Amino acid sequence: MIDANPETLMENPDRNLLHSFHRHGGDPVLLETNPLAIAMRARLLMVNIERGIVELGFTPGEQFLQGANVIQGGIVSAMLDFALGFAALATVQQSQSVASATLNVSFLRAAKSGTYVARGELERLGRSLAFTRGVLLECGDRPVATATSALSIVGIA
Repeated sequence: MIDANPETLMENPDRNLLHSFHRHGGDPVLLETNPLAIAMRARLLMVNIERGIVELGFTPGEQFLQGANVIQGGIVSAMLDFALGFAALATVQQSQSVASATLNVSFLRAAKSGTYVARGELERLGRSLAFTRGVLLECGDRPVATATSALSIVGIA
């Protein structure tokens, strides 16, 4: 059960969701804090705060397909950006958030219509930047794309 008590909510709703999921675990949780995540039917699958690892599931709809039922490259990148950002967001302080500064994606094969798992992992957390890496997997084990990212750590009011 995800904790939604207003007295325990952190300042960033995504960070709150990550920490609550980490504490309580359980079944996948829909990401409902972002219209793009909703449109891609994003689900939080796994969070390990100590190691800075997050896994998200995605089932992009047909509005994200181009010719031959291939998911548009920007959407592949967005799935990875979510996972990398969430891996960094899980590890920063309550009064902080993150924003992508760089995102480098390597496309390994065409991403056909279907369900994907994006795994993001924190490599290093500095004072002003977080460095992450990730992979997008088709059917849970076949790599479709990899990515690295540097994310700016920003204070939130």
